[in-house]
Amino acid sequence: MSQLVNATQRTILFLIADTGAGHRSAANAISNAIRLISQQEQQEWQARRSTARQASEGVEQATLQASEFPPPTYRIEIIDVFEEYSRFPLREAVKLYGPTIRYNPKLYGEFFHGTNREETVMTMNSLAAPLIFNGLLRLFTSVQPDIVVSVHPVINFVTVRALRELGLNIPFITVVTDLVSVHYAWFAPGVDAYIVPTEQAKERYLKRKLDPERVQVLGMPIDPKFTRPTESKETLQRRLRLEPDVPVVLLVGGGDGAGGLQAAVRAISHARLPVQLMVVTGRNRRLYANLQRSRSKLHVPAQIFGFVQNMPELMHASDVIVTKAGPGTICEALACGLPVVLSGYIPGQEEGNVDFVVEHEAGVLALDPAALIDTLRRLIKPGSPELRLYRESAARISKPRASFDIAQYLLSKIPQTESAWQSAQWQIRQRHMSGRLQSAIRLRSPRNPLLPKTLLKSPVVRRLSLLNGQTRDLSSKEDVTHHRDQNR
Repeated sequence: MSQLVNATQRTILFLIADTGAGHRSAANAISNAIRLISQQEQQEWQARRSTARQASEGVEQATLQASEFPPPTYRIEIIDVFEEYSRFPLREAVKLYGPTIRYNPKLYGEFFHGTNREETVMTMNSLAAPLIFNGLLRLFTSVQPDIVVSVHPVINFVTVRALRELGLNIPFITVVTDLVSVHYAWFAPGVDAYIVPTEQAKERYLKRKLDPERVQVLGMPIDPKFTRPTESKETLQRRLRLEPDVPVVLLVGGGDGAGGLQAAVRAISHARLPVQLMVVTGRNRRLYANLQRSRSKLHVPAQIFGFVQNMPELMHASDVIVTKAGPGTICEALACGLPVVLSGYIPGQEEGNVDFVVEHEAGVLALDPAALIDTLRRLIKPGSPELRLYRESAARISKPRASFDIAQYLLSKIPQTESAWQSAQWQIRQRHMSGRLQSAIRLRSPRNPLLPKTLLKSPVVRRLSLLNGQTRDLSSKEDVTHHRDQNR
């Protein structure tokens, strides 16, 4: 009896930074779509194989060879490159993003605009590259990806350099997660393809005089569960214990619960609007506790949630959403046909998101409590033409299947030949690689150490490894592949 060969496993490496919830959420959305696509491919192959078996009953079993080989499987790694592979002070500098946008967003906006030019980006890259270049080489040679996908702007220029140093033909794709205000750092020459969410982002790309054949407008990746059919609005409202025939306002601050949620809740309560609230505080436990304590004093019904996994249900049960201008939440709301009231934005990178929503007539900007209350009063009126316009616009411009489209595109870019890491080219490259590359790889190869364990454990070598950014014991048997995304 002839046997079909085992499916080939392909490795997909996502490069992110947990500077906010958006980059990891985008990587998770694409990886979830890849898994669903792979599951469907495997099921369809099994069905075809079963049909071929039934058709070949009584016939020489070798005729099953006519069935195609099984589709590949995918190993997915999502790595925070700055946290795990960069050195001081770059690793600590990246962590300033969260506190800066929270406590001094104006300063961040000035930084964004001040660095959004070629000269500044190239200068910053030349300063940061030595602090992460060797780390990237260690990461690539440990994970051995068949394709590398960046979901963060800061890492792109140095990644192009690191892949060139390896001398392998590994596709490198950038997935842009800003709708309009795309920073110069996103588009690094030498990337094989750029995936952008909007036509406005594509225009920013074309202004850079880069290859127009390499840019694809596929949308913003959001979780595949936003494509699933949902129950009726009435059914969802009953399940969520909402009052019937009372407008539902959903307030969301993003994964970290930012965006002036508490002020918005107080304003709505003080105005005694005829609405009921669902408030999602995300990972902000202090805000969650504060709102829970004050809920009994509110003049409107309110349900307070922390970090949720059923956002599609909450959105489909609502009449309007109040949120800061994060691209992920905006695109999730549009996928649910939900009118958007923007209560705030991060200066610089989220300014274009406001323009995107307002210019497409999918929502409105309301920065202060008075404007928010006035907007909600107009939208909750029975038969509100403004509400109907926003709903229709949201349905028109949304791309709920963007994560699937991006996943299919990435899979199409994976070479169908043998892995570059198994090729003769890589064997030759290893023999002729520079001393710098040899050192970078050797420091991250605990499975086959080139030094005796006794020497590896010595204080001198341990100190040297720390200076090179290695924070774990060199004699550990853990492999970098164990550093996988916790949300998988």
